[in-house]
Amino acid sequence: MKTLKLSLLIFLIFGAKTFAQKNEYPSIVWNSVILQGDKCNWDANKVHTFSIVEANKDGYKYWAYYGLDHYNNTNPLVKKSGLARSNDLEYWEKYEHNPIINKNCRWPTVIFANETFYMFYAEYNKSYDSRIVMQTSKDGTDFNNKTVIVPFEKGKQNQNPFIYFNKNDNNFYLFYYNGTERAKTNKKWNIAIKKSNNILKLKDSKPKFIISLSKTIAAPSIAFYNNTYYLLVEEFDTGKLSGKWVTNAFYSDKIDGNYKRAKNNPILSNNDACAFQYVIDNKLYVSYSHALDKEKTIWNLKMIKVK
Repeated sequence: MKTLKLSLLIFLIFGAKTFAQKNEYPSIVWNSVILQGDKCNWDANKVHTFSIVEANKDGYKYWAYYGLDHYNNTNPLVKKSGLARSNDLEYWEKYEHNPIINKNCRWPTVIFANETFYMFYAEYNKSYDSRIVMQTSKDGTDFNNKTVIVPFEKGKQNQNPFIYFNKNDNNFYLFYYNGTERAKTNKKWNIAIKKSNNILKLKDSKPKFIISLSKTIAAPSIAFYNNTYYLLVEEFDTGKLSGKWVTNAFYSDKIDGNYKRAKNNPILSNNDACAFQYVIDNKLYVSYSHALDKEKTIWNLKMIKVK
């Protein structure tokens, strides 16, 4: 009987600890600036998103594709994408022939599969509706074969893509923001996903909303860590951090739904947004954009590592 009670106690303690780990985002152990725009150059003050792939090509283990802010600038010529490379995730060298996408490219997210780089990003029309397209490359610098993955919808935004391969079910998932933020009434912000076991068929997949709110929520990224799916989003805080961009976490046992808010939100709170998550060598890294001056839209890129 004593053995049974002891076993039950151990089970309850272990179960409680495991649940506590899941309902909180892991704590930060390292935080550093990794990339800034060059003064008077195409990326000056605007570096904003950072998508990492482990390519092991041309002397660099890690390749990262970065995009710029310029959200409210309707000129498509300022929306560009660049490349930076590294061997240690801390020191990054910009590609000498940047930018690699010269116009109407915001929020590039890239995955390396079948010896091919697949880049997804948002494009904007004259009405400033947005859609998500994909281009491919064999060398990681010359992209072509543009395909529409999420088409334009009048009065709607389809943007902030994040591409992810889920090893647990061998499917590709495209997470993105869908919403009507520019509507005068009944504004809606949705986190949407598309799923396919063939990345080229994501365009044919029917989208599913996994989170829908009547206030700002966007910029999703997903990672599977500690046997839990963690979803990071950006939100515009209207509570104790009123007026600031924050990064919040959700968690779930399923990649495609039933997400709950982490207890230790916000994960990042000082005008920190646009987070991209990656598990590399069994460690979880998060790149994000930090506003040095929110009013003047001056940003740099930082990275954290968690326990």
